[in-house]
Amino acid sequence: MARKIRCYKTNGEGLAELCLVQQSGSDSLGSDQVRVAVHAVSLNYRDLLVARGAYGGPQNPPIIAASDMSGVVLEVGSDVHSVKVGEHVINAPVPAWLDGRLQRNWSRTFVGGQGTDGVLAEEVIYPASGLVSAPGNTSHEQAATLVVAGLTAWAALVTHGAASPGKWALIHGTGGVAIFAAQLAAMLGVQVIQTTSSSEKSKRLKQTLGVAETLDYRDKNWPDQVRDLTSGRGVDIVVELAGGDCLGRSIEACNYGGRVGVIGVLDGLESRINVFSLIMRQVSLRGIYMESVAELDRFARAVEAGKLTPVIDRIFGFDDVMAAYAYLESQHHFGKVVIRVRDD
Repeated sequence: MARKIRCYKTNGEGLAELCLVQQSGSDSLGSDQVRVAVHAVSLNYRDLLVARGAYGGPQNPPIIAASDMSGVVLEVGSDVHSVKVGEHVINAPVPAWLDGRLQRNWSRTFVGGQGTDGVLAEEVIYPASGLVSAPGNTSHEQAATLVVAGLTAWAALVTHGAASPGKWALIHGTGGVAIFAAQLAAMLGVQVIQTTSSSEKSKRLKQTLGVAETLDYRDKNWPDQVRDLTSGRGVDIVVELAGGDCLGRSIEACNYGGRVGVIGVLDGLESRINVFSLIMRQVSLRGIYMESVAELDRFARAVEAGKLTPVIDRIFGFDDVMAAYAYLESQHHFGKVVIRVRDD
């Protein structure tokens, strides 16, 4: 009898259409595939966009939702030697992107969107080359948060931001990527200025994550405040999660040779940029669209060596997925929202 697997599917026509279904799981594996028992799934803003149809449009047929998982290897294909049965693993969100520069055809393999099944299921079959050994210091819930939010922060700060001790970073917001960026910056000796409109979150950033200063992004003069805080120089790295008009102001807050990692569009898809300022300060803009399997492995090893503990705001059960999505949509979270698929 074929195994039955529960999973959540989205048709991209609204959160109300996200539904729990039971489907037959495959009894066979390809030679390069791995069967993984999913223990935890972490949610991202992208998952909301996919469910609403704002990322890739309607999904026809519906796809399994979400992109970030942590689990245990149940079975491996005949040619698989990179992971073993019983190993704690996490998945690279773009499994075809093994290393180097992203190629157009690889981007279509970003799981949980654009017609490609995700991981919000009791079991998944995944290419072995797209799995990485989880850091030994993380639980399943913690490890699942590394996949998109953590890797994105790593890409903005380290891979492309060239973070090093003594530099200054500007980080926008208090969502999953922003919190990871603050943690990584502290681990690397980078001083952080972080924006938030919440006095409570400001206090937590300083007390628990070692953020040097916080600014209210509603104050249009915050670029001047950034310069004041950095002795007139500006920041060396920006983790730009807002986009829109915020991007132009982030450039104004940069030091000469500053690097801006453009990640989010919470403030809109269009920006007004002072091109003269961009040229004179020699600021580099880099769109951050995930990173490779190799970078995820480097990041996971750094988390292990640095004993970094991901910040989780709230954990929901597998039967409470709708509530988890609603909580993420409320933007009340500080850190990551995680779904526990099964007990460890």
